Amino acid sequence: MRIKVFKAATIQAAMLQVKSELGIDAVILHTKKYHKGGFLGYKGKEVVELTAAVDDVPRKVLPEKENKNLKVNEMNQADRVFSQEPIVPRNIVTQYKSAGTLERMATGDNAASVDLQKDKARDMLPPAVDDLQEQKIKQLEAELSQIKMMLQQTMPDQISSSQFVSLPEILAEHEVADTIIQDILSSISEKQILQNKDAPEVLAELTTYFDRKMNSGNDIIIKPETTKIIALIGATGVGKTTTLAKLAARFVLEKEMNVALITADTYRISAVEQLKTYSDIIGLTLETVYSPTDLKVAIDKHRDKQLILIDTAGRSQHNDFQLNELRELLAVDPNIEKHLVLSATTKYKDAVDIIRKFSLCAPDRVLFTKVDETSSIGTVVNLIHEYPIILSYFTNGQSVPDDIIAASSRGLAELLLR
Repeated sequence: MRIKVFKAATIQAAMLQVKSELGIDAVILHTKKYHKGGFLGYKGKEVVELTAAVDDVPRKVLPEKENKNLKVNEMNQADRVFSQEPIVPRNIVTQYKSAGTLERMATGDNAASVDLQKDKARDMLPPAVDDLQEQKIKQLEAELSQIKMMLQQTMPDQISSSQFVSLPEILAEHEVADTIIQDILSSISEKQILQNKDAPEVLAELTTYFDRKMNSGNDIIIKPETTKIIALIGATGVGKTTTLAKLAARFVLEKEMNVALITADTYRISAVEQLKTYSDIIGLTLETVYSPTDLKVAIDKHRDKQLILIDTAGRSQHNDFQLNELRELLAVDPNIEKHLVLSATTKYKDAVDIIRKFSLCAPDRVLFTKVDETSSIGTVVNLIHEYPIILSYFTNGQSVPDDIIAASSRGLAELLLR
C-alpha cells in the first residue's frame, strides 16, 4: 500500500493531486486544515492537508498532459474531472465493517502475522477493544468527509454540506456512545450507512434496531373493571406536575375515562395550585395528601375510578431521607405503578445517578420530558443500552394535553433523525 501526504490551498486542488498521482481508487485517510505563515498563524495562508493511500495494484492515472493542464488551471479542469459519475473508492463500504479489526489487519503485508495479532488481542482484550473502536470512529469520520466532499463536487445542485448528514454523523452529534454507534452500524445495511439521514430507509433500519434493543411500555393499559394507579416520581424541576395534567387530560378528554387526581407535593404551594387549575379545567376533583395514611384513604375513596394519578414532590437523589420518605409513601399500595420522570436535558452521568438512587423506590417505567429542549438525546439511547429500563412516554412541549407521546422504537428513531 502506498501512503502519501498532499498539501494545497483548497480541498479541490488537494483532491486533484490525489487523483492524478494515486488514481481514482485512492482512499482519504485523514484531512486537516491549518494556517501557514503570518504571526503565530494569524493572517497566514490556509493549507489543506490530505493523507491518502492506495493499494499497490494497477490504477487509473490522469495522462501527463492533462496533469500539467490541471496544475495550470486547477479549478476549471476540476469541473470537467468531477462532471463524470460520482467517484467512491470501492473499498470504502467494506472498511466501515472491517476497519480496525483483526481480519482487516491480516490483509496486505500483515497477512503473515495474523496469528500473532490474534494471540496479542486475547492477552490484552480490554485495551485492544478500546483502541479498535477508536480506530473505527476515526476511519468513519475520514471516509464520510471524503464521500460528502465528492458528492458536493459531483452533484452540487442536488446536495449541499448543510443538507447531507449521514447516520454516523447524526448519532455522534446526539452524543450516542461510540460503542453503541458501532453496534448500530454493524446491524444496518451498508447502503443505508452512506445515505442521507432523511432517507426513509434509514428511519426504517433504525426503527428495526430499536425494536430489538428497546423495552417500551407504550401507552398506559387499563383493563376492564380494574383501577390503574400511576405515580410520577423524580427530581425537582423535571416537569412531573405538567406531565400528570397531560395524562389526565388525555384519558379524560380523548378516552372518556373516569380519572382521579391526587397530589402529595405539599412542599410547593404553587404545585398544588397548578394541578388544581388543571383539574378544574378538565372537570376533576383533586385530593391533597400529607402522609402515607392520607394517601391510602384517598386511593380507597376512588377505587371506583378507572385511573388514579398521583403527583409527588421532587426529591434530590442525594437526599437519602427524602428518598426513604417517598418509598414509605408509595408502599401503602403494592399496585401503584411508578414512573420515574427524567428530563432529556439531564447529563448522562447525572441521569445514571438518578436511576441508581431512585431504584430504592423500585420504579416500573421511565418517562422522558423536555425532548424538545435539547439538541442531544443520546442520553436516552445510552441509558436503554446500559439499563433494563422500560420507557413509557416522551413529552415535547408545554401544551396540555398535546405534547406527550407514548414511547416507541419509531418515535425514538424520529427524535434522533429530526
